[in-house]
Amino acid sequence: MKNFVLFFCLVSMLNNKVSANELIEPAYGLWGVGIIDRDLNYVNSEKNTTIAPFILGGYGSIFIEANRAGFTFYRDGTFFASAVGQLRTHQFRDSSKTGQFEERKQAIELGLQIGARLPKGFFTRLAVLHDVSGTHESYEFDLQLYRRDSFGPLMLLSAIGVQYQNKGLVNYYYGTPSYRANDALGAELELIATYPVGNWGIFAGTRSYIFDNQVSDSPVANGSAIIQFFSGVGYYF
Repeated sequence: MKNFVLFFCLVSMLNNKVSANELIEPAYGLWGVGIIDRDLNYVNSEKNTTIAPFILGGYGSIFIEANRAGFTFYRDGTFFASAVGQLRTHQFRDSSKTGQFEERKQAIELGLQIGARLPKGFFTRLAVLHDVSGTHESYEFDLQLYRRDSFGPLMLLSAIGVQYQNKGLVNYYYGTPSYRANDALGAELELIATYPVGNWGIFAGTRSYIFDNQVSDSPVANGSAIIQFFSGVGYYF
């Protein structure tokens, strides 16, 4: 997603010769950088700590939510529909860290997302995402229930989700010559807290997953959970 945004900005500058202010103006939300600490569920794998960009906002008509971006083409106050794309950042493995098991890359996925506003401040959305990068060449359904709350200046996004992963996806990341998985279910918990300090913001949270036995029974898996924590600082546009 970072490369996409940078490329988009560069093309705009070259084609339109816009000023810095004109280039920045369409940006909104919190843009920053943070540290991600991942405990991936692969044998022999250590915690993966990386520095990554974080965008909790968007650019013009494009919304960006960490590893997912999209364009909402329908909204009526209750229902909404979007075209979305994401980088699968939580499922990958390095062959040098898992011994005899082959490397498995992060996939680029595109799809559609529909959702609705619910009572009591809740929202729900269902996304179907298919690999377009030739990586796992399969698909996932992602159903989420989420809400945003404020506690003074502190903002909290909380979400729970359920994923249905096709067996092609599961076998790409967890299959071996001796183990073939079927379709799998996973649960997701996401919490993101943001706190403004003037035009700047501090953020921290978790996005973690628990999968069923189709994943945990794999000889390449070290348990059923992927635990992720992150924190960082950004600027509000």
